[in-house]
Amino acid sequence: MDRISQLSDDLLLQILSCVPTRNVVATSLLSKRWRFLWMLVPQLRYDDTNHNGIGDYTIFSQFVYRSLLSNKAPVLQHLHLNLGARCPAIDIALWIDVAVSRRVRELEVLIRSPWNVSFSLPSSVYTSDTLETLRLIDFVLLNIPSSVRLPSLKVLHLRTIDYVDDASLPSLLSGCPNLEELFVERHEEDLVMGVTVAVPSLQRLSMLDRNDVNGSRYVIDAPSLKCLNIRDEALYDYRQIENMPELVEAYVEITKRVPHKFLRSLTSVRHLSLCLSLSEVTCPSGMIFSQLVHLNLYTFAEGWWTLLTYMLQDSPKLRVLKLIDKHDSVLCGKETPIGWKPPSYVVPECILFSLEAFEWIGYKGRRGDREMATYVLMNAACLRTAKFSPESNDVGTKYQMLKELASVPTASTSSQLLFD
Repeated sequence: MDRISQLSDDLLLQILSCVPTRNVVATSLLSKRWRFLWMLVPQLRYDDTNHNGIGDYTIFSQFVYRSLLSNKAPVLQHLHLNLGARCPAIDIALWIDVAVSRRVRELEVLIRSPWNVSFSLPSSVYTSDTLETLRLIDFVLLNIPSSVRLPSLKVLHLRTIDYVDDASLPSLLSGCPNLEELFVERHEEDLVMGVTVAVPSLQRLSMLDRNDVNGSRYVIDAPSLKCLNIRDEALYDYRQIENMPELVEAYVEITKRVPHKFLRSLTSVRHLSLCLSLSEVTCPSGMIFSQLVHLNLYTFAEGWWTLLTYMLQDSPKLRVLKLIDKHDSVLCGKETPIGWKPPSYVVPECILFSLEAFEWIGYKGRRGDREMATYVLMNAACLRTAKFSPESNDVGTKYQMLKELASVPTASTSSQLLFD
């Protein structure tokens, strides 16, 4: 303890910022040096998980009030609340109001409520000049006041929360002129029929939607977007995603029909992960992914082999191709067809002139798989590495796969065949 006490106050405060607030306050008993140091810690974390009894909960509530009101940090960087159904809404609102009055930079509110009663944030949150990060989780209700002004907000995470109506999210976003990152995860009981994301400043967007209510829609208009992550179980006839000329990286997992217009909005990406069934893709050909250099394609969805053919034909600069069989998606895997048909007429430009790395995770060694792997090895003139990670753990089966692949004459004289 003497060694720790010799550290500077700034360093001690950094250490204490990583500790739950109840433990931080306890350090005041260590020595005179520590008596008031806890009051300057800029990050406060309160968790009532282990406070179940009525009397016990009263002690917890009093502790939060005392430590929060005693905090004298020049800047309150972070307030984290992890609270259950026993915590009165009026207390939660007051604690958040205090943090906002202290010019809090980061606010995270997680409400656990077995009674399905959602908590509404106090209106002060929506007019904070200093709030930079806002994370709302579970039983929080987005009830937007008439005026929203969050000029400093850059990161907004909304995980399985509830919305008053379809206008809730657009109203919130309209007051965030400098928002850079948005994460929205919708739960299965979410009855909101429409979500609109129109944010000119947005650079990173994640949309996880488990709600497959018929007619549920969302519109995304984000001209500055660079990173997109979509995991969706809804029909894409009801999705409108456009105006993403700056898009660099995208992960797309869709379990229902994907219209041609949606795929066209991804043609500017450099790194792309696709997890979708071609049987549900409408007209995938005719789009040129002119900037695409890295493609991850999940190989368990029906028709993935045909989607691969289209992507090879339409990605002239592709340098890295990774096929991945392992995934937890609900999509139903299909066997590679016997007699796989390679790209028609000529070998794709990327195979001849740019492909440098080929990897197959979960390689099964079926006839169609062998034909596909052989096609790449025999035609990829610039290939440097070809790595296969078999699904089977049987030594004999793996050896047979390796023997088959090693016997393939390769177009590249410098390529390495790697077997995991």
